[in-house]
Amino acid sequence: MNKKARSILLGIIFFLIGYNSFSQQTQNTKETKEQTLKRYIDLARELQIKEKYQKSIAYSLDAAILSKELNNDSLLFRAYMQLGKSYLYSWNNEKAIEAYYNALKVAKKNEDIDHELKAYSGLIAFLPTVNKKDKAVNFSLYALTLVDKSSIKNTVSHVKLLTVICDAFLAKEDYETMLSYVNTGIHLAEELHFDAGLVDLYIKKGKYYRHQQKWEEAFYYLYKSKDILEEGKIESPFFPTINTSGAIAGCYYDQEKYDEAIQELLNSTVDVKKEDEVKDNMIKAYELLADCYKKKENYKEVAFFLDKVNVLKDTARARKDAAVNRFHEEDSNNLLSEIEALQHQGKEQKKTISYMWWVILLVAIAFLLISFLYIKKQKANRATFNTLIEKITTLEANKKSIASDKPKSKTKNIRLDDETIKSILTRLEKLEEQEYFLKSTCNLRSVAKKIKTNSTYLSQIINKHKEKSFNDYISDLRIEYVLKRLKNDEKFRMFSIKAIATEIGYKSADSFVKHFKKKTELNPSYYIKQLNKMDASEN
Repeated sequence: MNKKARSILLGIIFFLIGYNSFSQQTQNTKETKEQTLKRYIDLARELQIKEKYQKSIAYSLDAAILSKELNNDSLLFRAYMQLGKSYLYSWNNEKAIEAYYNALKVAKKNEDIDHELKAYSGLIAFLPTVNKKDKAVNFSLYALTLVDKSSIKNTVSHVKLLTVICDAFLAKEDYETMLSYVNTGIHLAEELHFDAGLVDLYIKKGKYYRHQQKWEEAFYYLYKSKDILEEGKIESPFFPTINTSGAIAGCYYDQEKYDEAIQELLNSTVDVKKEDEVKDNMIKAYELLADCYKKKENYKEVAFFLDKVNVLKDTARARKDAAVNRFHEEDSNNLLSEIEALQHQGKEQKKTISYMWWVILLVAIAFLLISFLYIKKQKANRATFNTLIEKITTLEANKKSIASDKPKSKTKNIRLDDETIKSILTRLEKLEEQEYFLKSTCNLRSVAKKIKTNSTYLSQIINKHKEKSFNDYISDLRIEYVLKRLKNDEKFRMFSIKAIATEIGYKSADSFVKHFKKKTELNPSYYIKQLNKMDASEN
């Protein structure tokens, strides 16, 4: 071998040695990062169990960032799920739903049914807390169709899924359907010796028998749950203890055994941490204590616990507002439609080119027509909006009602010097000042009861004095309130239409939109958009 060939061969050998060393070093670095990543996720879980939620969230976020860097979807899914759980337990629902949706997207991307089920489990647990009970049930039914295709069947994960599905049906007060899943879960949990699952499912079975007023059976299952907790077989037993004691106290309350109910609740709430008091199960425990003391006519304790409940509810409501609106935004993407699409993937979707061209042509013509009508409508809407704003501003300055512009009828059958009628109208005005009309429970009967008259008489007085039906009277008050609040409260404008409707007492967004348009000739979304534009131009 000549000198030149020998030099080339040595160069190749040294290159291979160097490349191998570099590859080994890169592999070692990757393995080290993966070990760190797994440790972050484990630490996040340990901290969440110890109720150190902020630290748990920090480690989960670090794990998600590192997972993306390593392009490791499996660990990214785990990081998102742990993040969702930590946010949920710390009552940051807005962030919790974002984490669970991110986890679901990762699972769907990788067609991992086991991971998909875990993500649905997190969402099902969350949805009832933002009053999305129907969606929780729909997700539950879909998740059940995936179980047979997964590896979680007849495992602890299967039991965990059944417990959250039972919660969804319990939130809907569908006790019979819930019981079938409870029994399946108990049978499986007993075979697996899964004590945490048994505690939860025994509580639910106790609640079922409480609903049936079968006290012996209810106490049997609730005390079975309590026995497991007292034996110390599960970690972090505080909230299962509250749930068990709350259910036991509820049974005593239903039987008018108020002393026993009070003692059960006081024993379980004595060591509660301040940051945990704002959670639903604690608020319910304090409400039940107030009810028990009320039955015993101990009004000092009633006042103490009702005051505590009101403060905690205000705090909880403030934390929930962001979550409710976040869910309405996510809901616009219509995840259920995506599920339905997945179930119907086999349907024919392709159309002929000729057909597509005809569709494009028709769409173009329709677009031009709609654009013309839209521009025309926008001009009319802007004129209506400007007139409405001027009217609101003038009436606010004079502290009048928007409805007070309406000319009074020349004839009235009610004698204004009638002391009874004057008294009813005065009490009605006070009820308006208290904004009772914003409650979803506000109706003719409840208002009549509040102002101490009967429904028929109240309806007649409103018809003659307010010159409108009771329903129109309440609706006008709500629309007047929302017009002024939207004009003056930028944060309120950030709410979704559904959330605004709920806030002012309507049971559906459709009902709110209908009455808003009837009153103003505008869509609420257009009104909000124009208010935002007006503020932006002034700034």
